[in-house]
Amino acid sequence: MTTFSAGVACVDITPPLGLPVGCWAARRCLAQGAREPLVAQALVLSDGERTAVLVTMDLVFAGRDLTDDVRARVRELTGIPPEAVLVHASHNHSAPSLSRGSGVAGLQDAAGFEAYTAVLPDLVSGAVFAAHRRLAPARVGSAVTRAPGLSGNRVRHEAPVDDSLAVLRVDRPDGSPLAAVVDFTAHPITVGGITTQWDAEYPAPLRAGVERALPGAECLFVQGCAGDVAPFDDWWFGNRKASRHSYERRDWLGGKLAEVALEAHARAETTADARVAADADRLELRRRRHDYTAEEVADATAEWQAGPQLDWPETWSEDVHTMTSAQQFPASYMWGALTMYADMLERADIPVRTEIQALAVGDSAIVANSFELFNGPGARIKAQSPFGTTVAASYTNDYLGYLPASEDLDLVAGVPLDEILNQDDWRWAYGITNSNLDRGEVDRLVEASGELLGRLRDGA
Repeated sequence: MTTFSAGVACVDITPPLGLPVGCWAARRCLAQGAREPLVAQALVLSDGERTAVLVTMDLVFAGRDLTDDVRARVRELTGIPPEAVLVHASHNHSAPSLSRGSGVAGLQDAAGFEAYTAVLPDLVSGAVFAAHRRLAPARVGSAVTRAPGLSGNRVRHEAPVDDSLAVLRVDRPDGSPLAAVVDFTAHPITVGGITTQWDAEYPAPLRAGVERALPGAECLFVQGCAGDVAPFDDWWFGNRKASRHSYERRDWLGGKLAEVALEAHARAETTADARVAADADRLELRRRRHDYTAEEVADATAEWQAGPQLDWPETWSEDVHTMTSAQQFPASYMWGALTMYADMLERADIPVRTEIQALAVGDSAIVANSFELFNGPGARIKAQSPFGTTVAASYTNDYLGYLPASEDLDLVAGVPLDEILNQDDWRWAYGITNSNLDRGEVDRLVEASGELLGRLRDGA
């Protein structure tokens, strides 16, 4: 019988005020406040022989540099090896635009955050250290349910989404709650560019709702494979009648998810006999090939650069919405798309190097990738898992861009450059048009994730 133990800790990672807010184009805004703290949380799990760490952060990305720095410091402080430390971002779009990773062109860190990014690895690794020092006997279990109607497919709105919600329940030996890990899949974009505050998006009211009902528990949020999944079923690309951005909608969504999570938490049966395991694999994936020549991309870039430079407001007006923003402000989309297309030509023979990682505790597992994986491939990963409860998490250990299903890429194959850049016609395909990997590579990722889960289950 194993001797299962767990420890949890939380640290405030709210950026300074007076720095650029969020990841939203078509505005220029400096933070004037914080709706709530942005946090990094650490859950350390051990069976007496093996130890694994889940780190969750209210950030948009967990870039490779940040991940490597956190893992190195955690190893110094605790001895836990890098492959057992999973560093995950909720993909919170109300956080600073930082730690984007080097695998995707057309993405830049916001200026002014140098001092913040210098201290961030110590803050995050410090939470792991504290959680590790708090290891104590515990019980663990999990349950999976559904949260229908709270998300939708934003790329192909008629297609279904994976609306499952999983809860990993960690209790003290007396049954009192220690931690609850909640996994759901939907882009944290409910607030949009309407605010001048830092905020943690819908995971904040979700966590607050769970923690009110479970005094003494730390609630951690894990984002699923949300590349094509939006909150709310009317938020699909091109829909000019989508419900509006607001804190009220954010809090409503987080509250509903908390209700669903608490129901699943109540059903989760716990045990003190749980084996812990962790492992990771590295993959080299083929970079996407497109039909555009370097001359075409350069000409389109020059035309874009010669266009008018707009004087953006501080926040969005009521008529601006993330589902139609690229149609309303195509120049904002143009720069990233053209930079990526040029990069695909320049690095055509350089593979995209990535890591997949899995943590297991008892009959539950988290398997993670560094992409904005579409929910279909994410569901395929879970379907082949040998564990009773499996979380497929994206936005982990790096950021490498969108990754749709192979058949989705066929929908944009052969479309001329001047047409594909027309957002009135092709806004719906966002996440497909700007994917960084070639056809078939997503299937390699899915297969490798399944093999990794099988290896953990077999005890290798």
